[in-house]
Amino acid sequence: MSSTDLLEFHAPSIDVKFRVELLADQNPDVVGQVLQQLPLDSVLGHVVISGEAIWLPTKIVHLGKSNMVKRSPGAVYLYAPGQTICLTYGSITESALVNKFGQVLDSDLPLLARLGQHVWEQTVAEPRKNLVNITIRRAQ
Repeated sequence: MSSTDLLEFHAPSIDVKFRVELLADQNPDVVGQVLQQLPLDSVLGHVVISGEAIWLPTKIVHLGKSNMVKRSPGAVYLYAPGQTICLTYGSITESALVNKFGQVLDSDLPLLARLGQHVWEQTVAEPRKNLVNITIRRAQ
């Protein structure tokens, strides 16, 4: 796998970086749209009811083909109606299929889980909400 097949997600506030393998063969339309947005600077939110997942708003408008699969830890997918990129870092109760375009590398799953817990603490659990920034770019 070359670095052109990977994205790097970086949350500078806690200095967490993890890599995502792009699934260009399975979801070329969404991968192409994501690559056009890079580098992408956004903020992170956390789902409240459906489990351990984080999301970030984008400007992506997706009307093309999709790769609809079940959610699993490390899945990176586009939620087209909300124009968000979502990442599942643990258990999830939502059963709807998702438009998966990437997978967090197995070795980086603990970093994603650390970020997910941090986002939960900063945006949902605390009475005072704090922004958690994220940058996505091609991996070096």
